[in-house]
Amino acid sequence: METLLLTLGFIGIIFLVLTPWHKTGTIVAIGSLVGYFYYAGVDSWTPILLFIVGLVLIALEVFIPGFGLLGILGVVSVALGLYFTTNNFGLMIRDLTIALITSTILVVVLIRSGYSISNLDKIVLKANSQQSMEIEETEKKPQLSIGMVGEAVTPLRPSGKAIFEENASSYDVLSAEGHVARGEKVVIQEILGTKIVVRKK
Repeated sequence: METLLLTLGFIGIIFLVLTPWHKTGTIVAIGSLVGYFYYAGVDSWTPILLFIVGLVLIALEVFIPGFGLLGILGVVSVALGLYFTTNNFGLMIRDLTIALITSTILVVVLIRSGYSISNLDKIVLKANSQQSMEIEETEKKPQLSIGMVGEAVTPLRPSGKAIFEENASSYDVLSAEGHVARGEKVVIQEILGTKIVVRKK
C-alpha cells in the first residue's frame, strides 16, 4: 500500500509540473504522500521534513539549473526521509525505485505527447502579462486632484465609478452626499490614498 501511495505522490507532482491539471496534480500528490506517511506509521516530523526539503531542492535544480548539487542533495534528502520512515534500507530502495521508474516512464510519455515544463512558464508569463497590463492601465490614467470635475458612470450608493476625463478609465469613488445618479456631474472633494471622495457639482 505504501509503495502505491508513494508512486501516486510522485505521479501527482509530475502532473503538477508538466500538465495544465495543476489542481488535480496537487490534490493527488498531497493526498497520496500524506497517506504514505500515515500508513507507514511515521512517529516524528524528521522524515517528513527531510522528504519535503528533498523535493524543494529537486525543484530548485529543475527551475534553477546549476551543477547538479541541489538535485543530488534533494535525492539524498528524499531517500533519507523514506529510510527514516520505514527504518528498512531494502524497503526504502524498493519503494523509491518503483516510484522513480514509474515516474520516469510517465515523464517520457508526457514529453512525447507534447507536455513540458513550459506549461508552468505559461502561467507565470500570463500572470506577469496581466500585472503589466494593470500597471500600464494605471499609468495611462490622468493624475487626479481636488476640485477636478467628472461624471458618475454608475449610480453612487454611495460607492460607484466615475470618470474625470473624456474617454478616460473609470475610478472607484465614494460619494460624500449619499446617492448620486448615473450621469450626474461630480467634483473631487478629497483624495485619501486610493480612496476618492466626491460630491455633486
